[in-house]
Amino acid sequence: NEVWSFGEPAYQIIRKYMALRERLRPYVMQQMAKTSKTGIPPMRPIFVDFPSDPVSYQVEDEYMFGSALLVAPVLDADIKTRSVYLPANSTWKDAWTDQVYEGGQWLSVEVPLDRIPLFLNGDSSLPIREV
Repeated sequence: NEVWSFGEPAYQIIRKYMALRERLRPYVMQQMAKTSKTGIPPMRPIFVDFPSDPVSYQVEDEYMFGSALLVAPVLDADIKTRSVYLPANSTWKDAWTDQVYEGGQWLSVEVPLDRIPLFLNGDSSLPIREV
């Protein structure tokens, strides 16, 4: 279906994420190049990047996209918050608000329909928000 066929509210959200995909294109291409050289997939369980954090082996509903971006998808409809684990031995920045958190903790984050929880590892910087 065309992105506008779902109605105006859905169209605005889909449009936002299509623009995000384009802003992240250089990062995605960089990750694909790394994959072709190392074999490590760009989308991977968090324990791959944080093997010394025992909790990272238990987290089943988050993933790293490259080494810079932690993604915590919303898997249930109609929820308002979700728990997100931020792996230890790093700092994490909420990609939408720039709030910084220490790793090794669980957060309860709001999950409005138009915002997937995304966290940047350490000093990573990616063009998540429109400028």
